[in-house]
Amino acid sequence: MYGLVIGLVVIGVLAIFLEMLMPGWDAYIGVFVGIIAFAVAAGVAINTIEGAIFFIGALAALLLVGGYGMYLFLRRRQLNGGMVLTDVDDAPRVDVSGFLGMEGRAVTLLRPVGDVDFNGVRMQATSDGPFIDKGTKVRVTETQATKIVVCAVEGN
Repeated sequence: MYGLVIGLVVIGVLAIFLEMLMPGWDAYIGVFVGIIAFAVAAGVAINTIEGAIFFIGALAALLLVGGYGMYLFLRRRQLNGGMVLTDVDDAPRVDVSGFLGMEGRAVTLLRPVGDVDFNGVRMQATSDGPFIDKGTKVRVTETQATKIVVCAVEGN
């Protein structure tokens, strides 16, 4: 009986860790397999007090060892910080101060951010207040670093 319990707990832990490594893999099948394995192991083990204590101890030991192993793996692969953009100096910077006062047409709906065409140059812009419909004539009222702020021009 204890061999079956240990086997099911190991299968459950491995299935959940596999799901952690490959999230969304086959519609979360790893999580479902893990939960079912834990439930069956608990059902088999918890017929007696000794079995319940054994099950809890085996589960705790495997989760501690497996959790520490996962921590070491993620630390070694640097997945814990690898998704953060740290080097932004290589990104091209566009000086938008020359757009101040220019007029253009909204290519998309600005709610409040959208695209505006300034004489063939398509730029992302932000409305200074209300939404601006597609095709509306706009004027640049403010520029901040790489941000363009526009307002609708009266009499479209």
